[in-house]
Amino acid sequence: MKNNAIKIILWDYGGVLTESPIKNFQKFENDNNYILNTIVKINSCNKFENAWAKLEKDEISIEKFSILFKEEAKQFGITNINTDKLLECLNVKLNIKMVELLKSISKFYTCVCLTNNFKNMNSSNFEKIKHNFRLIIESSKIGLRKPEKQIYTYVLKVLKVSAKEILFIDDLGINLKSAKELGFQTYKFIDTNKTISYMKNMLKI
Repeated sequence: MKNNAIKIILWDYGGVLTESPIKNFQKFENDNNYILNTIVKINSCNKFENAWAKLEKDEISIEKFSILFKEEAKQFGITNINTDKLLECLNVKLNIKMVELLKSISKFYTCVCLTNNFKNMNSSNFEKIKHNFRLIIESSKIGLRKPEKQIYTYVLKVLKVSAKEILFIDDLGINLKSAKELGFQTYKFIDTNKTISYMKNMLKI
């Protein structure tokens, strides 16, 4: 059996199919005596045009990112931040249970990955699972990123289905909000086991 009302499962990658990089950010902050969650706060300011956003849309180089992010960090009292080490925080392990769920679902549904990334990002883990996706949509290749509404409009144009026929799973509520406003069905990933239970019930697999 399957849920015939749903045609596409749209997957976030980082934080859903991998462990959350937030833990790595927090360790980075602790190791450098920064206030907890400062990195997230920096990235929340001017979220559509900050250094991280520009990097993920391939508008700037890694070198330019380093310059801009250091300027943004100064507003939070942080000087001489090591941006190379910061970006290494994105190197996280796969969430094996969620990867197994992806494999199971891909046998019955079209699975598409929608990810914010940047060029030359370490993708060794992603290489191991990308064959489960019919299509991979990367922010660095299309110049759009979550949570911009334009990226969801782009998804609809490329996939040629209605928004209500897509179930989108992401670990960030802000990313889901924009999609939901356009009619996407959404699910916020918080807990692995709860997500597996929800997806199996929702998709009738």
